[in-house]
Amino acid sequence: MSFLNGSIQRHQPQTESEAGPLAGPLGGFEYVRSSHVGSDLTPADCAALESRWIDLETAWRAGLRRVDSPTGGEMVGRKGGGDYSGIAIPYFHPGAERVRDYRLRRDHPDMEYDGAGNPKVRQKYLGPPGRSNMFYFPPGVPQSRLRDPEPPILVTEGEFKTLALWRAANLPRHGAWRIVDG
Repeated sequence: MSFLNGSIQRHQPQTESEAGPLAGPLGGFEYVRSSHVGSDLTPADCAALESRWIDLETAWRAGLRRVDSPTGGEMVGRKGGGDYSGIAIPYFHPGAERVRDYRLRRDHPDMEYDGAGNPKVRQKYLGPPGRSNMFYFPPGVPQSRLRDPEPPILVTEGEFKTLALWRAANLPRHGAWRIVDG
């Protein structure tokens, strides 16, 4: 997909061979609002992300963007029948600058009720129809890092947890600090 002046044009997802090397801070990832999809995150978005330990710089580098319902619905192949406003989460191949695909974290996901009548959130995160699950790599992970058997690998279930861990892993190492569980 490419987003030009608010219109969406479909193209084939980026392949690994199209990914080019990057260099610089945070693994060289300088995505920095280069996506034209949607708009800047709102103060409420920033506060919600910060509560998950994702600061504005990390969100900015990851290319997280606010989208309205029509744009969000079109990104994930849905037409009508729901509210698709939320945060667009771009996916990249390691070392690539071009968006491979998007997932959408909806502000107002569908609700269903279990047998006891309790509400349950449904389809909070959406991807394009037919798209299987993908690994989410933090922005700026070079392909060479994935080939190196030495560093530990952490696997988590979501993009936001991945971004929070990536932020923690890239903190400046000025003296000692500790993580307090509580």
